[in-house]
Amino acid sequence: MEPLKNIFKTMFGRWEGDPDNQDYYVKIFFAFISGVVCALGGEAYAGVRGLWLGLLVYVLSLFVIVYLLEIDPEEIGGRQKLITKTLPSYLLLWVLLWSLLYGFVASPGLIENQALRILAGIFT
Repeated sequence: MEPLKNIFKTMFGRWEGDPDNQDYYVKIFFAFISGVVCALGGEAYAGVRGLWLGLLVYVLSLFVIVYLLEIDPEEIGGRQKLITKTLPSYLLLWVLLWSLLYGFVASPGLIENQALRILAGIFT
């Protein structure tokens, strides 16, 4: 656990004096990661799997904030504030990145597969 603590404290140590900012930047970091993973997963993460991954990564960000960065939830306003305060920012960034990157990564393959199916249907 100590190596992980050191990594996250190094990454987010700049905002050590302000737990609200640490909370925000950790969740934004994890939203970026989950959006990229969901997009690169292609069709495998295009549905419920992608939603579950985003939810699990959000829960992981909560554990990082509380246990690795050792931020007391009371400093932020309690556990409920810890969970809900930056949730809209996380959701918007995650869905935006997922949608944009998925559109650029997965769409050409999907269009090509559909075209091949149509052509195969015409010539059979």
